[in-house]
Amino acid sequence: MAKAILAAPEKYKLANYHLSGVSDNATALKNVQATAAGYAAKRSSYARAPGGYCYLQENMLRGMIKLAKQGYTIAISEIAGGGHSSTSRHYLGVAYDVTHINGVKVSWNNPYFRAYMAKARALGATEVLGPGDRNHSGHLHIAWPRTDGR
Repeated sequence: MAKAILAAPEKYKLANYHLSGVSDNATALKNVQATAAGYAAKRSSYARAPGGYCYLQENMLRGMIKLAKQGYTIAISEIAGGGHSSTSRHYLGVAYDVTHINGVKVSWNNPYFRAYMAKARALGATEVLGPGDRNHSGHLHIAWPRTDGR
């Protein structure tokens, strides 16, 4: 699935930097490249990030692909990297952040974000945050259940 995502750059814009400005090898692009090569994805080790590695989970990757097949193009800013809460699902390989949908920055004015969020929920995402949710006015946070089912 990671190879399919890399093979469709017109559908998935994977960031090769962190919005924080911190430079490490835990960017969204590096996470998907490592997964495509059969390796674990690197996690960031700044702020509250735990460092180390995790495997990107199939349910999340499958959800990304199914949403793209429904006509969406997305810019992904973070997957397993970046600085999130210490209990973030990002660090378990089940969450990603979207900054643009169909070329439009995520905000209250983005005409696509509500439908994208609803379709992500319908595909099994259980933690779906965006404009109107604290600290998510400029991006969507799409996460599948933790590996322990929560």
